[in-house]
Amino acid sequence: MAKKGFLDGYKTYDTSQGYGSSKKWRSAFNERFSKQEAETIIGNEKQTPYQILGIKHGATKSEIKKAFRALVTEWHPDLNQHRLQEAEEMSKKIIAAYSLLSK
Repeated sequence: MAKKGFLDGYKTYDTSQGYGSSKKWRSAFNERFSKQEAETIIGNEKQTPYQILGIKHGATKSEIKKAFRALVTEWHPDLNQHRLQEAEEMSKKIIAAYSLLSK
């Protein structure tokens, strides 16, 4: 099986019949970024998922989600064309941290 690219997951959700429900979006998100992939990315880091998102241990789900949204917007590759490789790496770390903390 070929290795999935970071952005290939966006192709897994069919929008031909509209955007669907949030439950379907969550399912598509989990398909493109599994817990094992997230653990592999975070395992290579010196930071914990909490440190990556800049939150304290015991943060609520809403605090985790708020931190994730702010950071993923800040580090989105489309907004950081001048440092594309760094933005992609940070986006992967941020998504991995959120994937582990939100499950």
